Amino acid sequence: MLLEIPEQPELRRRATESSDRGPKLKPIDREQGLLRPVIVDELVGPDHKVRAIWDLTGELDLQVFYGGIRSREGHAGSSAWNPRLLLSIWLYSYSEQVSSAREIARLMEYEPGLLWLSGLGEVNYHTLADFRSQHESELKALLAELLGLLSTNGMVSLELVAHDGTKVRAQAGADTFRRQRKLEEETAKAEAMMEAIEREEGVPGNGRREAARQRAADERQQRMKTAAEQLRKVRETKSRQADQEKARVSLTEPEARVMKHGDGGLAPSYNVQLSTDAANQVIVGVQVTQCASDSGSLAPAMDQLHETFARYPDRVVADGGFTNHGAMVAMRQREVDFYGSLSTIEARQAAAMKAAGIDPAFKPAAFQHDREQRSLQCPAGRMLAYVGQSVKRGERYHQFRAQPEDCGHCAHQNRCCPRGQPVRLVSIRLVENAEVAAFRAKMETTEAKDVYKKRGPTAEFANCWIKEKIGLRKFRLRGLAKVTIEAIWAVLTYDVMRWVAWRKSPIAAAA
Repeated sequence: MLLEIPEQPELRRRATESSDRGPKLKPIDREQGLLRPVIVDELVGPDHKVRAIWDLTGELDLQVFYGGIRSREGHAGSSAWNPRLLLSIWLYSYSEQVSSAREIARLMEYEPGLLWLSGLGEVNYHTLADFRSQHESELKALLAELLGLLSTNGMVSLELVAHDGTKVRAQAGADTFRRQRKLEEETAKAEAMMEAIEREEGVPGNGRREAARQRAADERQQRMKTAAEQLRKVRETKSRQADQEKARVSLTEPEARVMKHGDGGLAPSYNVQLSTDAANQVIVGVQVTQCASDSGSLAPAMDQLHETFARYPDRVVADGGFTNHGAMVAMRQREVDFYGSLSTIEARQAAAMKAAGIDPAFKPAAFQHDREQRSLQCPAGRMLAYVGQSVKRGERYHQFRAQPEDCGHCAHQNRCCPRGQPVRLVSIRLVENAEVAAFRAKMETTEAKDVYKKRGPTAEFANCWIKEKIGLRKFRLRGLAKVTIEAIWAVLTYDVMRWVAWRKSPIAAAA
């Protein structure tokens, strides 16, 4: 059954008359100006994090930053910006994932937190950039003071520290890496440019333009010198002559190194090492290295903690990248209880064979080893010659190499020999190192497994926060010294935010 709605001619007449004249709407004028009173202290709420940052910087001793200020009361010259303000601006900006000095200067025109900090003042980007990059020693001292303050508040205990490394991309592009020959060509061009400028000295011209040319030539020549030095260091790490000849270095950022990231990609990067206290996930140590491997980074990190706190942590936990015999010895010498992930020799050999393209049927265990005769027989019945010993991860191995004529006529060569290698080299471990064996037994205990479970939530949280919340996936500055400064800024911001969150907790309220 359909419901019939009666016609309403009066309403239809009114609608028709209204549509003829059009609706009456309020206009929007975006060309007009507006004067409105602003109360600076009301730009942000009482619980806004920018207030907490300002309060915390007031508790820190910033006298080291004031020493470089040339403007003095009673003398001519413009006033300098307060280092406390510049410090707070950078901490707040990093917490908002803003790491560009130019972008901060632009945001200071309207962003409430920055307007509140500066009292409606505008700091130019050059001042901000200089403050970030020119205070390495002061920032290290500031981080140590901040950690001392957090320790006093009970946020740092050093009972358990989780250590981990994360790769951060450099400014240099992958296409800037060159070998020795190209480096020599670019060095010659830089020297020719300097000679041309020196010949033109005294010729009338634009003073500022000539000064810029001179500065660019000096910087280019210095980069070439640094690149030559860095290339020499890279070549020293290569044992084979062929690898030394293939060694490359970036011409725009010589100290950057090509590293493999978690997504499998290769990119010019630096390795950022972070030590995080498990009590409240405060980062207590930061170092930046050029080495893609983490294997030798644990001991320097613990020494840095000792320098900061005048003591080593009670326990330290790290993943398999740091777990080796050298780290075990170093931690024993420092009386630090070490927990880590130690893979078995079978697992390491399986991974190595997979990378080399060797069939699992021809793993080292498939070779018959006679310890007394110091001989090794392959699955095809051929004898491998003893060539010497090697030490890997603190463990000693016997090495055997097959004869070229044996492998060359073997039906299993494609399955047994590594890609591109005509013969097979096999390493047989003699006896597992006693200290490694004891460490392996310790990690099998329930207590050790429980300690190791705390590594991920502590170390990975800090790594994730630095990259996701601060946005430190690629450094803005160039060179090892300056990217170290940028890493310290990120850690300072992280620890300040941990303090902001902690002071709202019931524990802080009770204290």
